[in-house]
Amino acid sequence: MNAAVILAAEAEKPSPFLVLLEHLVPHQYGWAPEWHLGPLNMTITNAVVNIWLAAFAVIFIFWIAASKPKLVPTGMQNAIEVATDFVKDNIIYAVMSPKDGRAWFPFIGTIFFFVFFMNALGLIPYIGFTPTSNIWVTATLALAVWLLAVMLGMIKHGPFTFWRKTLIPEGIPGKNPIVKGLATLFFLIIETISQIARPFSLAVRLFANMLADHVILLIFVGFIFLVGGGTFAIAHIAVVPVAMLLEVIFTAFGLFVAFIQAVIFAFLSTIYINDALHPGH
Repeated sequence: MNAAVILAAEAEKPSPFLVLLEHLVPHQYGWAPEWHLGPLNMTITNAVVNIWLAAFAVIFIFWIAASKPKLVPTGMQNAIEVATDFVKDNIIYAVMSPKDGRAWFPFIGTIFFFVFFMNALGLIPYIGFTPTSNIWVTATLALAVWLLAVMLGMIKHGPFTFWRKTLIPEGIPGKNPIVKGLATLFFLIIETISQIARPFSLAVRLFANMLADHVILLIFVGFIFLVGGGTFAIAHIAVVPVAMLLEVIFTAFGLFVAFIQAVIFAFLSTIYINDALHPGH
């Protein structure tokens, strides 16, 4: 084969470091046709595929755990029961009453496992992009939870009563009408800002933590490819083992971060729903 053809072929190959960048950058697949809905680009990306994978993983694992239930659980059934008991006791019942908790356990539990699997997918080699490191994914989840809570509160208590109890707390101090009016206005402004900030803080917290975790992992792997051979052979020998050790450590830490962020997202979702069920408490 002609040497020029070989060099051209080698030049077209993406470097391993650029391949690793797929863990941080959403991109379209070559096999996916362009699909636009008005101004929205609906083409399938790696984020969409991994969201589907996370949803499939949750359904599949629970199906396996429930397919042959045993009185004394073992294997997958035992693991799922431990996980669901953790969500029920440490997230839902820590915020809600037992009556409300039983009603909302399926929804909050689904949120927890779905977010956890999306968080953890990016740690699997060749799977690539973590959906929750995309602000649009986390913003959609956060906005959906917040809107659900708001609609729930307005349906249960009525729009006026719900917003009055939510934005103006009971028992505002002050006998002077002017002082009490100013205090009411102050709390109204503060609580309005708090309500608007809820979906933003919920989305940004999950997005920022997952993005930062994968940036750290990419940096340590990048050390391996940035240090070459030749005159840098000694540096290569010194850096690679350290980078690999740090990668293993931070991958384990990344799994812990994936779990903690799923807990926080589910916990805050439970708080928002409980506040809508019992505004002003």
